Amino acid sequence: MNRILPIVEGDGDLKAVPILLRNLLTFHGLHETQILPPHKRGELPKVTAGFDNYFRMALKENAAILLVLDFDCEYCDCPYQEAEKLYRRAQSIRNNWPFKIAFLVKEFESLFLAETQAAKNVLSLPPDTGFPENPRAIRDAKGWLSKALPKGSSYKPTVHQAKITAHLKFEKLRDTSSDFRHLENALLHLARTNPA
Repeated sequence: MNRILPIVEGDGDLKAVPILLRNLLTFHGLHETQILPPHKRGELPKVTAGFDNYFRMALKENAAILLVLDFDCEYCDCPYQEAEKLYRRAQSIRNNWPFKIAFLVKEFESLFLAETQAAKNVLSLPPDTGFPENPRAIRDAKGWLSKALPKGSSYKPTVHQAKITAHLKFEKLRDTSSDFRHLENALLHLARTNPA
């Protein structure tokens, strides 16, 4: 059985990312791949600063490694350049270990703005709620979701993130989110690769 260890950012991701990954694997008929409990490491700047130690700790799980982080920080210009820097560091620690990076611009909740029906259903939003045309351009998708809720309610990652994730429709996301397509491809690559 192949094993994948996610490295994630926050408390909501601890539940939501494994749900997303398991549902994607099931969607593709890859039932033999195990998703391990994620390592929570914080925002990208923190992960970048401590990457070598975090990567070495992840290697102890003897599993492929998938880094799933929001891409929203002051100095973050290009997700591809940031990923390349981390790939080079990973290679210097353990050459050719199965490792992929999936950045979500600007945050995990951007997926909910790209596949609107799941958010509407779980949050009980009115059917005519208007969603942004370009979810990647929205800074603070969590805040956007809170504003869409009735007055006095707010979006809470630890309450809502996993629930909405469980209802995402992958065909729709594939059409609307390049970040989702990248995450899906990274996961499928790792699911078909055994650690060396």
